[in-house]
Amino acid sequence: MVPEEKRNPRRKRKRRPVAGKDEANKASRPSTRPKKKRKKQEDDEPSTHKVIGMLMVAIALFGWACAAAAYAHAEEGWRANEAERFIEENSTDDLDETRFARRNRVRGAMVKTVFVALKDFVWNAFRQIPNAFSVIAFNFKHRLWLIILFGCLEGAAVGLGYLMEKVGESFTETPKY
Repeated sequence: MVPEEKRNPRRKRKRRPVAGKDEANKASRPSTRPKKKRKKQEDDEPSTHKVIGMLMVAIALFGWACAAAAYAHAEEGWRANEAERFIEENSTDDLDETRFARRNRVRGAMVKTVFVALKDFVWNAFRQIPNAFSVIAFNFKHRLWLIILFGCLEGAAVGLGYLMEKVGESFTETPKY
């Protein structure tokens, strides 16, 4: 025989409630707990304000780059003869070249030119920071449509933020029937 201390104690079995008895008790007493609302967790996703803020900063930076490019092109002659330079670099009088070979050669040159132009566009935006007052004055005087366009885009971003807040509020409330 096994000594008492080494023997496993007998577990008590949970009884199942009798059908109908438990439901009757629940129905007769009112619920004292308020219903829990699903809380929005802060770490799940960036807030609407943060997303709209980042969008507005991106629009403002792109607007500055466009304004700086307009100023540099008109006042400093920045990238003024790009079409002529592209034609000069990529035209050949090779009669043996097929049209497919010429098309592939020019396509590769166009892709290269796009990347060089993008790099110049971004670099010019930084290069024109010391001339900020001249860039702003030039654009208000000669390119007012550009200022209005980016102002409207900023306003659209604010409207999008308002719309996102209203839609977000409807997801957190419980429906009432």
